[in-house]
Amino acid sequence: MIEIPDPEWIELLRAEIDKGRSIAEVAREIGMARPSLSMLLAGTYPARIDKVTAKYGAKVTALYRNRVLCPFLRQGIPAEECRAHASAPMSTSNPERLRHWAACRACPMNPFAAQADPACAPPSIHANRRSSA
Repeated sequence: MIEIPDPEWIELLRAEIDKGRSIAEVAREIGMARPSLSMLLAGTYPARIDKVTAKYGAKVTALYRNRVLCPFLRQGIPAEECRAHASAPMSTSNPERLRHWAACRACPMNPFAAQADPACAPPSIHANRRSSA
């Protein structure tokens, strides 16, 4: 059986835990139940990884990497790069760029779609990730 590597956002969670933060603290920050995060990090989470990625991937990437999770590239990219892809003209000569262009038009993280509909705005990537208590 082929072993598939974990998505980048799960590695970001592991890195936070490796910094000495508790699983409970990180779980609270991302809005996930502590037992669920524990199972996810142990590789025993029962749900499909694509569903969990859809729910938590963008938030984790924005919080711990100050990046936007690009669903097309399946990795975190700088916000400037996201804006560049979203504002790029349609490519008629490169099929991969055309697919990326089309994906950007339907992407909920598209910064220009948020201007048209404020309800679709992605969470701020510049938000303070830790509240001082």
